[in-house]
Amino acid sequence: MKNKKQIRLGVNVDHVATLRQVRGGTTSYPDLLQMVKESVKGGAGQITIHLREDRRHIQLEDLKVLSKSCPVPLNLEMAATSQMVSYAKKYRPDWVCFVPEKRAELTTEGGLDVKRNSKRMSPMVEKLQRIGIEISMFIEPSLEQVEASYEVGADAVEFHTGKWVLLKGAKKEKEWKRLCEAAEWAHYLGLNVHAGHGLDYEHSKLINKLPHLREVNIGHSLICYALESGLQQAVRKMRTILK
Repeated sequence: MKNKKQIRLGVNVDHVATLRQVRGGTTSYPDLLQMVKESVKGGAGQITIHLREDRRHIQLEDLKVLSKSCPVPLNLEMAATSQMVSYAKKYRPDWVCFVPEKRAELTTEGGLDVKRNSKRMSPMVEKLQRIGIEISMFIEPSLEQVEASYEVGADAVEFHTGKWVLLKGAKKEKEWKRLCEAAEWAHYLGLNVHAGHGLDYEHSKLINKLPHLREVNIGHSLICYALESGLQQAVRKMRTILK
């Protein structure tokens, strides 16, 4: 099934901040805002940042700066905690994407269990939507989690594509089927369909075929490609692929 609307490319700039923070935040480079501007020049329709509890990359000051100066919509990935909700209420990103978070993980390792946490999350969703912030849930491609996301009032679901990216052969095809079925169910319930995690040039060519896809969020691969071609060019190439 072809998507009637162009897929929005959200560029995650977390790993620009990783390079800055790797020396304990003693350097002012790379300049996160400048890299955001380079991403937008390359075709980014959104900037995504994850303000982690452990502050391993994005800092609160980055959220403060980008909330005022980001030239495109800002998508804040965050844990479902009262502290993070207070930050979102203060700085008002365009989107909040609720994600799971564990201190020991190298990166986000799976989807959020919305069903298990629905009673706690529903009031958070309502508080943020009340001030004009749209909400997505970063979940596994599970019909159960899609339905739970709908029930807590989310505007969108973002499917965790990391598992699909790493699988091979029949297992990859099985995971793709799960993604497609979950996307169809989300669309039926009126949720926007987003996707992200582990997507490189190769898999972005394939993710185009996901039914009803409206948005992808890509970070690590783009920062890696930028070492060879520059960030603006890397984003431009990804943008071309997503057309």
